[in-house]
Amino acid sequence: MGALSGLALRRPRLVLVVWLVLTAALAYNGTQLESHIAPTSIEVPGTRAQAAQDLADAEIGSRGQAPVLLQGPAPAVRAQTARLAARLRADPRNTVLSAFDKGAPPQLRPAGGAVVLVERPTDETFGPEVADAVQPVVDAVVRPPVRASVTGFSAIGSAISDASVEQAHEAEKLAVPILLLVLLLVFRSPLGAAIPAVLGGATVASALGVADLVARTRDITDVCTPIASMMGLALGVDYSLLMVSRFREARRDGASVDAAAATAAQTAGRTVVVAGATILVTMGVAILLAPGTFLQSAAVGAAAAAVVGVLSALTAVPAALVLVGGHLERLRFGRAPADGGGLWGGLAAGLLRRPVLTALPAVAVLGALAVPGVGLDAGPPDVRVLPPDAPVRTDAERVVRALGPGWSAPLEVIAVDRRATLDTPAGRRALGVLRAGLVDDRDVALVLGPRPVGRSTLLTVVPRSGPNDPATAGLYDRVRRAADRLHASTGADARVGGVAAQLTDYRRAFNARLPWLVAALSAVAFAALVLVLRALLLPLVAVLLNALVVAGSFGVLSLLSTGSDPLLGGAGFADALSLLALLSLIFGLSLDYQIFILTRLRENWLRSGDVGTAIRSAIVRTGPVIMGAAAIMSGVFLAFMTPDLQTIRQTGAGLVATVLLAASAVCLIALPAALRLAGPAAFWIPAWLDRLLPVVDLEGDGAAAEPAAGVSAPRPTATGAADAAGRWSGQLLVGPEHEGPPGRADGTVLPSALHHIFLELAADHGHGQAIDVETRITHRAPLRIDRDVHIEAWCSRHDGPWRTLEATVRDGPITIAHAETTVYVLNGGAGRSSRDA
Repeated sequence: MGALSGLALRRPRLVLVVWLVLTAALAYNGTQLESHIAPTSIEVPGTRAQAAQDLADAEIGSRGQAPVLLQGPAPAVRAQTARLAARLRADPRNTVLSAFDKGAPPQLRPAGGAVVLVERPTDETFGPEVADAVQPVVDAVVRPPVRASVTGFSAIGSAISDASVEQAHEAEKLAVPILLLVLLLVFRSPLGAAIPAVLGGATVASALGVADLVARTRDITDVCTPIASMMGLALGVDYSLLMVSRFREARRDGASVDAAAATAAQTAGRTVVVAGATILVTMGVAILLAPGTFLQSAAVGAAAAAVVGVLSALTAVPAALVLVGGHLERLRFGRAPADGGGLWGGLAAGLLRRPVLTALPAVAVLGALAVPGVGLDAGPPDVRVLPPDAPVRTDAERVVRALGPGWSAPLEVIAVDRRATLDTPAGRRALGVLRAGLVDDRDVALVLGPRPVGRSTLLTVVPRSGPNDPATAGLYDRVRRAADRLHASTGADARVGGVAAQLTDYRRAFNARLPWLVAALSAVAFAALVLVLRALLLPLVAVLLNALVVAGSFGVLSLLSTGSDPLLGGAGFADALSLLALLSLIFGLSLDYQIFILTRLRENWLRSGDVGTAIRSAIVRTGPVIMGAAAIMSGVFLAFMTPDLQTIRQTGAGLVATVLLAASAVCLIALPAALRLAGPAAFWIPAWLDRLLPVVDLEGDGAAAEPAAGVSAPRPTATGAADAAGRWSGQLLVGPEHEGPPGRADGTVLPSALHHIFLELAADHGHGQAIDVETRITHRAPLRIDRDVHIEAWCSRHDGPWRTLEATVRDGPITIAHAETTVYVLNGGAGRSSRDA
């Protein structure tokens, strides 16, 4: 991180040129992504349906079906059905059963129509190969007054995939003006808003290019496009927002343009890196536990957006700030933000006076939304997620009205006769018993077969109910038991697969793994927060509130996407495929927001020793940044609620709910209230664990080195000097004037003393002006008054203008603290010009 941002600060024009070239190359590559999109897959390794699919692939190859319904005057239907069947049979890859073939079941001849069943090799259940091969033949043969309807999950899956890519691009066009408007309102400066806007657009284009590179080596489905677009815009803008906001803060404090850019790169840059890492870790956990390969595609989109957003924020933003930062406030409109008062000061005062009453409405809203979220009805893809006027949906609905809902997703029984037992009298009787039992089943509309294919025997079972109906799931279980009986009586390897089986097993795997996924993500969040906060109670509260945000967001989805006429449209249930991706994104985004406020709370508490002061300072200083980022993200995600495709609408709605709930109800109300109630105990951690954990400071704004708002402790006296080797050694005098909590030194004493020691040491070591000191202290024991403590400080690493300094504080034989800081030295090092510095 230091190398990248340091290069950007020293060579801003070169870095911007390289960044623009790489962005253009990736953007061009991203235009090829659609041609490399793989079909949606609902395969779940380890399920019974997947075992049947694997057996079929090994014996006869994967095959897909497409029912074609012809409707019109009877003579014309009969004539065109014959021509269509003949034309389809001309392709040797097709297996065709026509309604007027000898022995064809009467179910293929509904009133006013006829059915042609086409079976064809395919790579995926949802792959477009079958529909793409059948539809052109139907268009060429069928003429009015006959109307043809092609359905099956090959057509449905292909239509959903195409709509996802197309409508994601349409949502991007709407998101851009919303984004620009919100950025202007947040920054009150056209140039200040322009930098995040450009970074957001560049992140989307580059993320799609990165995703295309991955898609050339492994299967990436259509979900990658909307996820990369949404997360690219949101994260690209959000990360650059943090950098530009920190730059403006440093400028308001009197720093030069170069110094402010260095401060932003070193401080907000750390937050950006860890925020991106949070997204990567949560998506990685989800990939390990989620069923199927669908989530891997979503993870690629989110991860590409996070990586590109982080790298751009560390390079392009500091370079741009060095070049144009002096003009950032030109054409500013509106008043400058108030420091310590207004809305944020009032909120902090209310929380400090009445934490329970202030937090109760926020927690009540989360709890009320969580109730429907716990029982959210979710299922695999359904044709009803498409817009009502989509041709594939209208074709499927005509087939349902004429034939029933089960024709698009049949069950398939495959029996592999390795010991030649099925072609015996006993084997034929066993097959007859199996078929008769299926025909008599109340939930079966049609049984086709048995028909031999090589050494395998196939039966196609068409349910009376749709693929997401509980009756179909029950039928699947009964057919599976019947196949087990066939295996027991003949020894043939009999299994049950097909689209209906895959959809049923996917839904069951989703329900079974969802609690484990929530638990795993919560464990990752808890570990990350313990590392950052060096505490146990407050991270636990944060993770519980995070789970409440997830449940609340799912509750919003339940209210909007379930029922007979859902507001988001669709099938009346939430799409399980996108829910798993959404769950991971919710955890990552919510954790990012909590890191912003929790880290500031901890740093303020350490320097002031007072919980109330820590809460007030954190809300006043961090509240505007959090709500600004939430407003930007919400604006982007709202644009993705406008497409007609339910899966994109659902993801946009869930992310809007997450951002608003996490930023307002949790970060600025519930978490500070919990800290107020718990007091200093919220930051307790066992000494042995504190020693083991590495020091991580995510906020990185130097707050630990400066007194908190309302705290004016006298500056401590430190006497000492650096020796010839550059090692500073001396004493810190801690008297009654520094007392904070009874018997202990005020929390600003040690950071303030180390701040000035580090400045002196860094400036001397680097032969220049040291800026932007941020002291990260690992506490071992309390600093007590009426004591003289010994301090040793040294430079442990230098990398160009960057210096890493460390210090040890001892009270006799007891090590009180170890401190570390990173500084940027202006005009440091021989041969470097002032402009380079």
